[in-house]
Amino acid sequence: MKLLDSKELGHTDRDFGNPYHPSRNGDVKSINSAVVRSAACFALIVISLACTRNQITLGGPLSLTVSSNTPVSVSDSLVLQYDVTGQNLAGMQVLWGDGQIDSVAFLGAQTAGGRRPHLYDAEGTYTIRATAVDQYQGSTVSELSVTITP
Repeated sequence: MKLLDSKELGHTDRDFGNPYHPSRNGDVKSINSAVVRSAACFALIVISLACTRNQITLGGPLSLTVSSNTPVSVSDSLVLQYDVTGQNLAGMQVLWGDGQIDSVAFLGAQTAGGRRPHLYDAEGTYTIRATAVDQYQGSTVSELSVTITP
């Protein structure tokens, strides 16, 4: 660490007349030490204020909610709506219950929501199984039964 002289620190001769100034006797080490202590105290005050006023929360507990516009007919698209919360979401896989699979990437997001359309080829009741994966919290599954009419 380079020690600075009083002129590099921007002090004037008037500063040295101040009995409370750390460089009263021109001691450059005292100046540098005071500057470092002041900066460290300021940083600690700022950090402690930030931590006491607001808690920093990264996402939340892993949760997945799905819903749809059921019943729909064979000629219409079913729309799956989803909302996911986590800490570092990787993605979601949707098993539509008819052998088709979709996936959605979340790329580390903490929350995600959206809609996925799907067209069924035949009438019937299907179970949609959605699995959301969080890189810190594992995975969670949500199932939904949908009815497709003729």
